[in-house]
Amino acid sequence: MIVSVCILCFAALGAAFAQKKVGGGDVKYESKKQGAVLFSHETHMKVPDTKCNACHTKVFKMKKEAKITEADHNANTYCAVCHDGKKAFGLKDKADCAKCHKK
Repeated sequence: MIVSVCILCFAALGAAFAQKKVGGGDVKYESKKQGAVLFSHETHMKVPDTKCNACHTKVFKMKKEAKITEADHNANTYCAVCHDGKKAFGLKDKADCAKCHKK
């Protein structure tokens, strides 16, 4: 009985101090021209005051979109909503492409 109580206490303490686990995992967007993009929910959720509803469903649907194009970036949709050079690094400079696109 005492052992069970101790185990429950340690489990409760562990849960109380555990880091918040972000759902969604990584999402891979294929691109033959520029190289694939591996979107990390965990990386993006480290931005202060960011919550899931900042992107879902205003910017992105809950399921992966079929394709995000360079024209979408130029139209300030999808990634470009935040990656505008102010909130996060911009997408206009070709040197910035390699920050996300990996060949």
